[in-house]
Amino acid sequence: MADADAKSPSTLSGVTAALPPMISFVAPSGTGKTTLVEQVIAALTARGLKVAGVKHDAHRIELDTKGKDSWRMREAGAETLLVGENQLAWMSNEGTAPPLEALVSLFFADADVVIVEGYRSAGLPTVLVQRPEVQDPTWHRPAEERIIATVHPGDIDDTVAVVLSHLGR
Repeated sequence: MADADAKSPSTLSGVTAALPPMISFVAPSGTGKTTLVEQVIAALTARGLKVAGVKHDAHRIELDTKGKDSWRMREAGAETLLVGENQLAWMSNEGTAPPLEALVSLFFADADVVIVEGYRSAGLPTVLVQRPEVQDPTWHRPAEERIIATVHPGDIDDTVAVVLSHLGR
């Protein structure tokens, strides 16, 4: 972002670009949602759609290695981008992540669909993944009005059909 008025991802608040449709997949840990998401992304990609993925992790992700250059830059107080041949990592010492919409606008504006794993409180259309034998009393369901389908992690074809229907395809 060379523009003098450009904002860092941590300070993006307004989203000006039209966002691609986003669908969140949520479930308690161990339900099989990541495997299902992986298979849904592969099926959508095979149909010619440009799919982006966002994975929310409720735990602190640590990509840096103590003593390495990017770690040293961040420790000195800079928001830091670690850029490789085909990877990018943004690191900050701020206490909150940028809004999901700002990240999608910045990185995935040209996607046909963004498959989001997690972010159950973001107000997105949501696919609830359930496997009866996995119970977690500490996990809270998303708001009912956001749930567009409840699926079993093995229902790949039905789940792809739900996503395509939601996209109007």
